[in-house]
Amino acid sequence: MGPVFSLAQFILLVLATILIAAGGYVINDYFDQKADAVNKPEKRIAGEKIHNNLLLRYYRVLTILGIMLGLSLAILVNYWLLGLVFPAVAAMLWSYSSRYQKTVLAGNVMIAMMAAMVILIEWLFEFFALKAEPVLFVEVFKQLNSIHVIVFAFTLFAFFVTLIREIVKDIEDMEGDKQQGFKTLVIVSGVAKAKNVALAFHLITIALLAFCQYLLYIQNLHYVFWYITIAVQLLFLFVLYYLVTARSKKDFHFLSNAYKIIMIAGILSMQIFYISF
Repeated sequence: MGPVFSLAQFILLVLATILIAAGGYVINDYFDQKADAVNKPEKRIAGEKIHNNLLLRYYRVLTILGIMLGLSLAILVNYWLLGLVFPAVAAMLWSYSSRYQKTVLAGNVMIAMMAAMVILIEWLFEFFALKAEPVLFVEVFKQLNSIHVIVFAFTLFAFFVTLIREIVKDIEDMEGDKQQGFKTLVIVSGVAKAKNVALAFHLITIALLAFCQYLLYIQNLHYVFWYITIAVQLLFLFVLYYLVTARSKKDFHFLSNAYKIIMIAGILSMQIFYISF
């Protein structure tokens, strides 16, 4: 059986998510102008190419449109409370940019939670759209536990990969963040301790991924097992070496991009799961 959540509704959900995220980027650039002047002066747009008042207008328009789309979709699947996720995420993005990104790990955890929510929100909409169709819901009821486990695994994966990347990115941006008075993990504890925290989360993720691989293998989901082994786990082990040996800003910039690739590689395995089921 294909997804109950229609293609048009899925596109609107993606659009709502993109609009909220874009608003988050805009407000983050608004609050980060001093730090960005040091960390990435060649890419700086906020306050130079785009006036601050215009930035705030962009933020309001993007965020309001995203929230309206999210609420509309929640009403369509007969569970309006689901629409409250969008204003909640928008509020978290504002809080992160204005306050929590300046504190030890709190901002990192918030961004990781929001990245994980992107995975979770699609399944929540699909679930409640399915629940609104009682006949179809009964048909797939036995498969729901397996799907819940898979979604939880992907959500956890997105959380940990984003958390590691955010810590690495803070190390990369340490100079500008320090000038702006941020109190991130690396500024408070130093590069070595921040690296160790990132390394600990990296190893935890490798271990959790290995456990998932074991479950996939014993369930005879061999295509997914081999994809994750080659495209994700080996990449994790490769990046582990660079994380241990990283010293310069350039090294941490490379790691930041590497974690993006790992995230994409992991999320692409969803399609293999879909085919396998």
